[in-house]
Amino acid sequence: MNAPTYILGIHDGHNCGASLSCGGKIVASISEERLSRRKNEVGYPAKSIEEVLRIGGIDAATLSEVAYASLFMHQKSYLTELEGWYCVGIEEQRADFAKPRDYQKVIFNQRKAERIKTVCDHLDIPSEKVSFVEHHLAHLTAAYYTAPNIAPGQKALGLTCDGAGDGLAGSVSICERNQIKRIAKIDRHSSLGKIYSRVTMMMGMTPWEHEYKLMGMAPYADPERADKAADVFRSLLMLSEDGLSFQQASELSMNYCYRALRNAFERTRFDTVAGATQLFTEEMLVNWVRSCVKKTGIGDIVAGGGVFMNVKANMLIAELPEVKSLYVMPSAADESLSIGACLHRYYDGSDWNDHRESIFDNLYLGTEFSKTQEQDAIKAKCGDDMEIVELNDVDSKVAELLADGEVVARSRGPMEWGARALGNRSILVSGHDYRVVDELNRAIKQRDFWMPFAPSLREESAGRYIEDPKDLKPYFMTYTFKTGTEGQDHLAAGTHPRDHTIRAQVVTKKANPDYHRLLGAFEEKTGRGGLVNTSFNLHGEPIVHSPEDAIRVLQQSGLKHLALGHFLLRKTA
Repeated sequence: MNAPTYILGIHDGHNCGASLSCGGKIVASISEERLSRRKNEVGYPAKSIEEVLRIGGIDAATLSEVAYASLFMHQKSYLTELEGWYCVGIEEQRADFAKPRDYQKVIFNQRKAERIKTVCDHLDIPSEKVSFVEHHLAHLTAAYYTAPNIAPGQKALGLTCDGAGDGLAGSVSICERNQIKRIAKIDRHSSLGKIYSRVTMMMGMTPWEHEYKLMGMAPYADPERADKAADVFRSLLMLSEDGLSFQQASELSMNYCYRALRNAFERTRFDTVAGATQLFTEEMLVNWVRSCVKKTGIGDIVAGGGVFMNVKANMLIAELPEVKSLYVMPSAADESLSIGACLHRYYDGSDWNDHRESIFDNLYLGTEFSKTQEQDAIKAKCGDDMEIVELNDVDSKVAELLADGEVVARSRGPMEWGARALGNRSILVSGHDYRVVDELNRAIKQRDFWMPFAPSLREESAGRYIEDPKDLKPYFMTYTFKTGTEGQDHLAAGTHPRDHTIRAQVVTKKANPDYHRLLGAFEEKTGRGGLVNTSFNLHGEPIVHSPEDAIRVLQQSGLKHLALGHFLLRKTA
């Protein structure tokens, strides 16, 4: 038998991380922020690389290849100091366009050499093992090779859309077997994602992190005012004549649109700005997707890139009659690039056309801690003010507490990958009383008052709360769904109060048997088939990783209960 093919994928930009694949299956993937404890960590992800190798049970010498995502990546300092190149206008654009192009080539070659040296020195591997995968190709291959809606040999329409990477802000491709044929691309100066991030900055929030806050505020806007305000964006960006791309509507590049947006929206209500931004994004994406399907005749879509983190737009795309099926890569922003790098290098040039090995059963791709490690953390960090009980069935007790209206943090099993907490590093509460939103925010989350939480639904009960006619398989909080009266009643705290949508995670027994059983026990006691599930972290921090992280958050917040692996912890003070 052939030796297994291990490939290490690395993303060294913002929200950096690493993935390890074996024979086309992703066996581990971690974002560096979970280990460094710095939100949206930037740069070379040394800790994540070491951890995914440890989870995979191999050393670096076993690797067949190491694949960097993105042909070019800026230095860490550039990616952490945004104001200098975000808050600019047409004057800076003209000055930058006048710079000699040879300078860019020198920087590109210099950074490539630095990146090769960094990983070779870290892992003690030869440079011949290091390869690079273009940014939007990595976004697409992460989606295409993990897509459950594409049968072996079936054609797929591959779409990517983001801020920018390797000079592009999007692409259109026809995917079949191991062949990816790019038929259109979106230049970085015509970036839809850059508009959303610039508005995020303009509104006093953090780009690449707080765009979801604009999306949450948007439904509160007056529709007529939002539509009128969206004319500002329509004067900047439009669909290309062939319908496969976006193009500038004027000289102004989206890289340099901040000052124009600031001037245009001065004295405009904040909810109107949010509503206009979301409306324009939905309008552009829906029209683009509709045109791409018409041009190619392919209605089965796979999609990746940060713009597809917009769950409201994903819902509208899925509702298009010409879209037969849709799969959006879970956590589709740049944290998914290392996965795409692994899978592209595995399948590229291979005769193996069956990608089913790469489809995600679950996203629990991170570290799992032993009972001994849990005990060590408890001994080191807990005092007399904590009651600690070891239980054979922690989740049944958690279900009882939740049914009694308690808030319980849960840190059990392998850590989930991506931006969404999926039950193993989550704070859980019954969602039938909307007042729990204030309770959660006071106790720990400190979220903006207009932001809804999201629910986890047991698969067997999901039909009570959402309709999924196109079998989107919403296992990873990638889409929103409209919910009816029962959903608004049972999941009030997990439903957007303005448009009555929910960003659901449907939990299957196969993906997470313990969490599925917890949901079932809760439903038996209450008749409600879902729980509010929000990420287990302090405000401004990454989701917890280790038992030590979990205990620290318990101690420093208003939380009272923590299910930590085999133990249930309760504050007595």
